[in-house]
Amino acid sequence: MRGMLAVCYQLGVLTSEMPSTAAPVALHFVLVDDTATFRGLLKASLQQRFQPRVFQDFAQGADALAACLANPPDLLIADLYLRDLDGRDIVRRLRERGLATRVVILTAHPEAQLPAELVSLGVAGFVDKNSPFEQIDRAVQCVLEGGMFFSATVPPPVPSSLASLPELPRLGAEALSEREREVVRLVARGRVSKEIGAQLDLSTRTVEKHRARILAKLGLHDVPTLVRWCLRNGLG
Repeated sequence: MRGMLAVCYQLGVLTSEMPSTAAPVALHFVLVDDTATFRGLLKASLQQRFQPRVFQDFAQGADALAACLANPPDLLIADLYLRDLDGRDIVRRLRERGLATRVVILTAHPEAQLPAELVSLGVAGFVDKNSPFEQIDRAVQCVLEGGMFFSATVPPPVPSSLASLPELPRLGAEALSEREREVVRLVARGRVSKEIGAQLDLSTRTVEKHRARILAKLGLHDVPTLVRWCLRNGLG
């Protein structure tokens, strides 16, 4: 495999640091990739690292989509270019049904415009399939903990292109209190609640309450959309 550095993405910054919080238990993963050997090896790697309670894997996008709609997983790991269905189409269908399943997209052909396009769909992770499985594991860890993870070989999302997307709330930064703005900046930079609490001298539970209140105020339901709102309002 060709070498590359995959990193946990913070807006405007690429960092090799990863959150230290352990992944949650009793997870449900869905993996879809039409290359049997790659899918089998990746499944074994993810099972060893995260030990999900349920791990479904599929070769066809339509089968994976049906499984996600029937029983929404905690995480979907999907190849971008499947034989029967584009990975983006799967994500669109999930979002149309109001499902907030976290998504990591894989592709052997990364393109410069993909991060911004994927963030607009609510995708929180994007990894070059040519990277080692350990880096895909790191992407999954980061996304499960509420962060965003993008391959370092692909440029990060461009604020100007994200700001023009129509579905963001019209409320500006003034809708949030000073403390909420402090919290939301760190959420947008990929920090998990434990890290935010340590930096702001708050308990993890207090940070979680702030996060919930911020999303409720803005009428948002996931971190990728919150990141786009932050970019538009200068809170990145």
